[in-house]
Amino acid sequence: MWWRKYETLDLLGGKISYIGDDLEDMIEITYPDGMFIDIGKATIDGIYYITVLSSDDSKGWNAPLAEIAVISKDELFEIIQKTIISFRNS
Repeated sequence: MWWRKYETLDLLGGKISYIGDDLEDMIEITYPDGMFIDIGKATIDGIYYITVLSSDDSKGWNAPLAEIAVISKDELFEIIQKTIISFRNS
């Protein structure tokens, strides 16, 4: 039940999907306007990445709006929340 920690995120209108703990694909947050936030742990360096895309297609993945590296899992919740607020309140 690793995902319980993330259930209290304020998604600001997004829908969250939990995929797997400490995997390359951990969490996805989608928005009605197409914005997509992908959270995962890279297998190469063990760092968590929050990737913000305008859309979940090749156009979005080829030009991410942001890619935020998070070294400590203890900081992941807070940085995900800050990212959501930053991109959804603009």
